[in-house]
Amino acid sequence: MLPVIAGVEGVLLTERERELFSRLQPAGYILFSRNISDYEMTRELTDDLRSLTQGPDLPIIAIDQEGGRVVRTAGIDVCLPSASALAATQSEHTITQAAYYNAQCLYTLGVNTDFAPVLDLGSGRANALPGRCWGSDTQEVISNAGVWNRAILRRGIMTCGKHFPGMGAAESDPHYTLPVLRGTRESFLEEASIPFTALMPELPSLMVAHLMLPDIDDTLPSSLSPALVQGFLRNQLGYDGVVFTDDLCMGAIANSYSPEHSVSLALQAGCDLPLVCHKTVEYLERIAAEVETLPKALLYDVERRITRFRIMLSTFAPMRFIEWRDYLKDVAAFTASVPEVDPSAPASPVLDY
Repeated sequence: MLPVIAGVEGVLLTERERELFSRLQPAGYILFSRNISDYEMTRELTDDLRSLTQGPDLPIIAIDQEGGRVVRTAGIDVCLPSASALAATQSEHTITQAAYYNAQCLYTLGVNTDFAPVLDLGSGRANALPGRCWGSDTQEVISNAGVWNRAILRRGIMTCGKHFPGMGAAESDPHYTLPVLRGTRESFLEEASIPFTALMPELPSLMVAHLMLPDIDDTLPSSLSPALVQGFLRNQLGYDGVVFTDDLCMGAIANSYSPEHSVSLALQAGCDLPLVCHKTVEYLERIAAEVETLPKALLYDVERRITRFRIMLSTFAPMRFIEWRDYLKDVAAFTASVPEVDPSAPASPVLDY
């Protein structure tokens, strides 16, 4: 098993992807809008990915499906309300409904992991987060995101809290450049990281942000930093779930590191599953060769956590076509009943994937 989440180029696997994935055995895959044009074809794609995986454990098939501006299923007419819109309703029932509709869509498509909820504190800064946060203070985020997280887990979709240790105060978008944030471990624990620590017992995975935190590590970005991942998240906070990186193809990392180098650094830092979301076939051979050089003890711990996560994954049969049409009507009516509250948020590449 190769400890990487790999991006897929299109709605069907290419022969090159099929050969690489079958031989190198990535632990999982991530889908974007480019992979989803028809729900039946998407299910065929995810079934195909599962069929390439050797052994008894299912591959992780993940997606960024938050709602609002970050939704990958718009091409098949599934557009759910954003976290900020749901939070504004102050209704646990409405948040739970949104999670159930989301889960119903994902398991129909054959997706088993959602890179959500966002646990950053909303700040309005142009850092890719406006409209995506469950609140601007810790209790709002814990309460609202906790309801959503528990509801979608109950429907068999694995979740991932992001972006640890909290990037709400960042002044720039990591899709372009590496944001710099001042703050010690203790200062993050006083505010930005509280939603992560509060919900950690019920989160099967976390995603680490791309940030430069010079008061914690003045050399490496947070997603590649042993001081942040192993020292803070693993050792100090005791988190033993799966840790993903954010996409290593984002400008914050790709401007300074090749994918094979950043994957290796992320694994050495204590992450389990680096994300390589774009042009993966160009890098996968070199990534696999680099991973082979890492210490066996390190890879043993990584594989242990990934295997535990994959064992928990569930599979679901696809809906019949008439059920899908009824679902689309229901989800459209639900989404229309929850008005968006931040339609003028600044643009970010995260919206276009």
